[in-house]
Amino acid sequence: MGEWTDNILSAGVTVRHGVSGSELTTFGSGGTVEWLLAPSDVAGLMLTTRELRSAGVPYRVIGGGSDILLSDEGYDGALITLSSLSSVAFAGDLVTADAGVKMPVLAHKAADKSLAGLEFMSGIPGTVGGAVCTNAGAFGRSISDALVAVVLLSERGEIDTLTTRELAMSYHRAAIPQGSIVLSCLLRLKGADRGAIHRRTREMAARRKATQPHERSAGSVFRRVGDTPAALYIERTGLKGYRVGGAELSRVHCNFIVNTRGATTADYYAVAERVRESVKKQSGVTLEYEVERICSPRSN
Repeated sequence: MGEWTDNILSAGVTVRHGVSGSELTTFGSGGTVEWLLAPSDVAGLMLTTRELRSAGVPYRVIGGGSDILLSDEGYDGALITLSSLSSVAFAGDLVTADAGVKMPVLAHKAADKSLAGLEFMSGIPGTVGGAVCTNAGAFGRSISDALVAVVLLSERGEIDTLTTRELAMSYHRAAIPQGSIVLSCLLRLKGADRGAIHRRTREMAARRKATQPHERSAGSVFRRVGDTPAALYIERTGLKGYRVGGAELSRVHCNFIVNTRGATTADYYAVAERVRESVKKQSGVTLEYEVERICSPRSN
């Protein structure tokens, strides 16, 4: 360790060295991450990013570990987790949620307050910060439907607030300024019967459980093509069950690749690329990845 680690440790930031990437993603693959940092509050995060920039250490923020894959070569730099930023506050029909709040937790807290609009989050294994960055959604709903504003830490180290309109949110996309980190968001919900909200929440969670694989996965592999789910194109290839190493194209839902046992990130992409090639050859469509691959910045 060095001066920068000493400085952030003194601010209550948890510092881990040499962390396996399999601990950090829902798919469970990836090489060794040099540094994993967990600030306990926004002040700690601001100090952490300043110290990393000053020390020339590459870094990026990760959420709950879904929709991302870590390279098998690892990450030669620092990954920052905001899991400790997990406060939720209600004021009438408004709710403020920190970036590290898990989506199912927020959905249930809102239901307990008789507030509807987040039931779709109940089965999504991600965090609020990640949900904002990707405009996460399910069952015809997305976080942008309830989003009022987002608080960001800019690349300059300043706190900014952007409205939903300024973020130009669309299907699984949000115009987060480059280098900015989502700190929290403000949502406007609708009052409704508590029992009815909880029922819808349970129903949506059960539907996801029934239609998606139970093995470890990174979530949907490919984006929709216009209004057409990628799974419709993949289904025609007959590749369900196709496997490379420990990675397998799910037999339950063909837009998922599951980790059957000890899969590497290379295994995942070998399966995914076979699918892309087959869809392109059969349907003339080039599928676009939903999952983001995080490579070591020093190897790019």
